[in-house]
Amino acid sequence: TLTAICDGEMAYDGTIPTDFERLDNILARFGQGKVHTIYEAGTFGLWLHDHLMEKGYDSVVTPPSLVPKIGGKVKTDRRDSKKLASMLASGFLKRVYVLTPEERADRELARTRNQIERHRKRVKNQIKSKLLFYGIRKPKELNDTHWSQAYLRWLEEIEWEYEHLRTSMAYLLDLFRYLDRQYKELNRKVRELAQTEKYKERVRILTSVPGIGIFTAMTILVELQDVERFSKAEEIASFLGLTPGQHSTSDKVRFGHITQCGNVHVRKALVESSWTLIRYDKAMGMKYERLKRQCGSGNKAIVGIARTLAIRIRRLLLDKQEYALGVIG
Repeated sequence: TLTAICDGEMAYDGTIPTDFERLDNILARFGQGKVHTIYEAGTFGLWLHDHLMEKGYDSVVTPPSLVPKIGGKVKTDRRDSKKLASMLASGFLKRVYVLTPEERADRELARTRNQIERHRKRVKNQIKSKLLFYGIRKPKELNDTHWSQAYLRWLEEIEWEYEHLRTSMAYLLDLFRYLDRQYKELNRKVRELAQTEKYKERVRILTSVPGIGIFTAMTILVELQDVERFSKAEEIASFLGLTPGQHSTSDKVRFGHITQCGNVHVRKALVESSWTLIRYDKAMGMKYERLKRQCGSGNKAIVGIARTLAIRIRRLLLDKQEYALGVIG
């Protein structure tokens, strides 16, 4: 559905096929003046934004979470289209920061590596669950945390009472080996990307933070890219959805839930890294304990540490300095 507003009047309102030629023909009706376009970020990616920018239009991609809810509960494409056009004309909507096509490709590599890691872990847990269910214990000399070739051979050589059980385990082991190969190959490619001129220096800075390794650093960098776009420290916390509600009285501080509207990839990476950080940085550890006492929850407290870490990371990258233990803020 396409809606066009010109000088406060509805100039077009209709449904068009999803092809560039039809869209270009309609936009060409509005002459050589400055044409502003908008659509919600989502499943269909940024190929439309790239095309509109190439044609010389000011393309705005807006996050759905920041589009105000107006009107009743009935939601249709036409109503949404009119609402977006009206809000754009009134200057009410924010635009997302759009990475370049090359930066989006870098981000896709890191995201795929992380997806394969999760698939691999899921299959690994399925195999462990099957062993537990059938009461099969590993030999004491084998480590089931980091699966060695010896451990995998033992899994393959287990003598199952029934053929169907042997077949089920064989398929899971084949799947694990396949995902493991893909995972190691993607690790190699992400490491290579981390050594390129674009990322090498920033990776060095981020890996100086306790709890952040190469892959976490790359997740942060490919998702954020230019941190200079965050003019204030609070902006990066908001972008990551790490801004909890806080209700204070004279003797109590109550923290609400974080917004969770920001970049989930970096938010998860920072929360995971923060658990390690509080063990190695005494100042951060003390802050964690203080937050935990205030809000009564270790999980909420670690989110507060992740928020502090996000702000610190922005400053480290801006100043091109490594992490210093014992510094808060």
